[in-house]
Amino acid sequence: MQSSPSQAPSATGELIASFRHGKGFLIFSLIFGVVLLGLAGFVLYLGTILPPGNEGPVSLQPSRGMAFSFSNPHTLIYATSALLAVLGLGVFAAYAWHRKLRAPRYTVYEHGIERIIDDQREYTAFAEIDDLYLFGSGQTVLTGMITNVAYRRNATEPFHRVIESLKGFHDFQQLVRELHVRARLPGVVATLESGGAVRFNCISSGQVWGKRVTGNFLKITTTPIVVSQDFLEYQGRIVPMSSLRRVDLNAWTEKVVIKDESGKPVLSTIATGILSHDLFLNTLDAVFAAEEQKREPAASRMSTKR
Repeated sequence: MQSSPSQAPSATGELIASFRHGKGFLIFSLIFGVVLLGLAGFVLYLGTILPPGNEGPVSLQPSRGMAFSFSNPHTLIYATSALLAVLGLGVFAAYAWHRKLRAPRYTVYEHGIERIIDDQREYTAFAEIDDLYLFGSGQTVLTGMITNVAYRRNATEPFHRVIESLKGFHDFQQLVRELHVRARLPGVVATLESGGAVRFNCISSGQVWGKRVTGNFLKITTTPIVVSQDFLEYQGRIVPMSSLRRVDLNAWTEKVVIKDESGKPVLSTIATGILSHDLFLNTLDAVFAAEEQKREPAASRMSTKR
């Protein structure tokens, strides 16, 4: 992370920090790919200088596993060279893919985020981001650790994905999450207070676990969660807010569980399966606080009558 100097307030707000990807992995993979292709060429060259008379079959017996037999040394050399070449090309393919993922730079402002690729700049205001998607990938995918942040204005747009190789990634994702809630929550509360409803998109727990195994994280099917001051609607079930009592967050199972007054779960899903889940939880806190304020005068009146 690179700290940035303050600028005059504008539509973007104060410039907070800039983030970019490191180049160490790209340089290493490029050198490694060149080395593998160089070795492939060198092994192929060795086949041209073999002394005559070595035309018999060749058998390789590793300490464990199956044996490999070749009709002659040239076949072994060609096979080894081809394997090294394939590995080298695979490394170059990984290099090209990671270079694309690591191309963007990001500037975080008080009111939005700017994505920069070469000379192209795209600014997205936090107040316009409907879906802030947090998920894990790579070696820690099964631990539930957040290693990716993706955002979009709405479902008609593609996600912009930010991966963990971004320098200062954890500072970046925490900053973006906090500023997103700060920008969106006042408007959400105002909508609820005016009698409106707010929609959040949710991915099923099955999808979350499935994508941790198969990848393709950004191709998702969402189900709406509709929140108003009077009710919560999920999967066709409408539950009055007055009957809801608490939200349980379980760090071990990664789940968000919303229970009614009888303790029965109304919604139970993996937390990161709820897009913009920080905003969702803060919205529920605001609604529950309003409900609690409604109950207190009613309880006071009942105690007075007694």
